[in-house]
Amino acid sequence: MTREKILVVDDEPSIRKSLDMMLSLHGYQVGISADGKEALHEIDRDKPDLILADVNMPRMDGIELLKKTNEIDENIGVILITGYGSIDDAVSAMRLGAHDYITKPINDQEILTQIERYFERKKLRRENQDLKRELKSRYRFESIVGADSKMQKIYDLIETVADTPATVTILGENGTGKSMLARAIHYNSSRAKEPFIEVSCGTLTETLLESELFGHSKGAFTGAVRDKPGKFEQADSGTIFLDEIGSSSAAMQLKLLRVLQERTFERVGGDNTISVDIRVITASNTDLQQQVKDGEFREDLYYRLNIVQIHLPPLRERVSDVKLLAEHFLGNCCAKYDKNLKGITKEALDCLQHYHWPGNVRELENCMERAVLMAREELVQPIDLPPIIASGDDGHNLDIAAMSLTEALQMTEKQLIVKALEHNNWNRNLTASRLHINRTTLFKKMRKYGLFQDGE
Repeated sequence: MTREKILVVDDEPSIRKSLDMMLSLHGYQVGISADGKEALHEIDRDKPDLILADVNMPRMDGIELLKKTNEIDENIGVILITGYGSIDDAVSAMRLGAHDYITKPINDQEILTQIERYFERKKLRRENQDLKRELKSRYRFESIVGADSKMQKIYDLIETVADTPATVTILGENGTGKSMLARAIHYNSSRAKEPFIEVSCGTLTETLLESELFGHSKGAFTGAVRDKPGKFEQADSGTIFLDEIGSSSAAMQLKLLRVLQERTFERVGGDNTISVDIRVITASNTDLQQQVKDGEFREDLYYRLNIVQIHLPPLRERVSDVKLLAEHFLGNCCAKYDKNLKGITKEALDCLQHYHWPGNVRELENCMERAVLMAREELVQPIDLPPIIASGDDGHNLDIAAMSLTEALQMTEKQLIVKALEHNNWNRNLTASRLHINRTTLFKKMRKYGLFQDGE
């Protein structure tokens, strides 16, 4: 393991010697210099990770050394050591980029604490930079897999609108990749270095969603012991992605309309109006236009959101992409689990291409992850796939001739309910409304067909 390099710069030999011994005992590589000019030669020869420098030194003081170091490499940290009379100078130097300052007399534990804190922050900054690079690489347009003509038109559209402030609405079934597309738009815009905040509107009650989006003030409700900024504040200068926008209540839709129009809001229980500069992207797995006709979604909000609308086709409508996506996910999962599969057999690929994919791209990704874990050969076989996919029977080719009318009707009813629940993200109120039955009837039918999810 590489040890961090620290350069000690001080004109007092006793301090240099003391720091050299102490830092070496704690596992650091240590270099020493008697003044700033000597330190510059050391920096050129063997760049340190951190410099401990006295402020008052002959020939070149610590502040001048700080300036020169920043010119050479701004990634080299500087901690200044100063006497009591030089604290003002040290504080001024921090504005120039010094990590911190330590006052004399020198305390070993204080120095070690400052050094550890510096390297922890440096590690976090590096990890954050690596993550941003990874995200930008992952969500660049050419990383979105798909050669189908429908997808090519979508790529052209998002490339056109990505670096504009236009509000975008993405429509599509669950699992089609709406979140990934939203991130691609963000990371290919001028806001890429700013926050991307995602909120799933369908998973929260109206009260929780309001607090989540707009934040709340101390004392706004029981348990609100401090001010809390909401997602809109957190997304300031960046992008907020509101998933399942169609599930929001009428009252919430009115609040969202105001934010979209004015870019202002108040926290729950607060009086101060907060302004934000945000890009808004929304998504829905329901037909918003139909919801407008049914009186379930505000028409003015719909048109405000509908500046740019993108329809993501389900995977069953772009079968030509199944092979590309399967091979893409195979490579990702092999890297994740350190396996070395060579590809997919023709038989397994036929199974994948003939399956209906109700869960869309997300289901295919999960399928390939399972295949990588199950595979015993160098190629994915049909036996490595989930049984329903390997068998070629996904419920769309039922032998109803062998059933009674009652059995066939029940099977069809069950499939319709499952499909409606999946389409509405298992939101029972919305599903009952779509099926034109009341919630109690839906509840009884779900119990009859064993459709409750785990833990219910």
